[in-house]
Amino acid sequence: MGDRLDTVTVQPFCMDLTEVTVDAYASCACSRQCLPAETTVGWPTIAPDTDAKYSVFCNANRPDRGDHPVNCVDWEQSATYCRVLGKRLPTEEEWEWAARGQQGARKYPWGNERPGFQLCWSGAAPRDGTCAVGSFPEGDAPGGIHDLAGNVAEWTSSKGDAGAQLSRGGNWGNESEMPVRSAFRNRFDTTIRSGSVGFRCVR
Repeated sequence: MGDRLDTVTVQPFCMDLTEVTVDAYASCACSRQCLPAETTVGWPTIAPDTDAKYSVFCNANRPDRGDHPVNCVDWEQSATYCRVLGKRLPTEEEWEWAARGQQGARKYPWGNERPGFQLCWSGAAPRDGTCAVGSFPEGDAPGGIHDLAGNVAEWTSSKGDAGAQLSRGGNWGNESEMPVRSAFRNRFDTTIRSGSVGFRCVR
């Protein structure tokens, strides 16, 4: 593990090629097996009067975002969606194994070349939101897994410190190279809803 500096064994698993899209999540919500994705952010450290500033980045109910990753969903919503499909959220070890190119231990999903225009982020050109999933195939991990760097950070099933839940991967708003590294780790309260956090499933 790149930032944890320990060694783990990962059992065989299958990972979705893309982050869960707005349309895919909406299908689950329409079946009433999932709660609808929110159109507002929810972050304990953000003052309520600033919510509107960040809620514009939520993709739900935006007709032009059906093939973008669903965001503004909390951890439980994400885990529920995966369960409904007979899947689950990945562990952080599984996520990193895929993002680092499996046994290749790459710095980024595409290799060790510094990030530029291989991903949906603001480090090469400023962005005002997410990108359609799979828009940057040159940044794919082995196996054609899209967007493990950039677009949205992704919930995992792994716990962090003080009961927080770990997320992995950078997001569209990152301007620094550090968060888009395959080894980067972040942690959030399970109740947060952010325009820069989504998820994908494994089985």
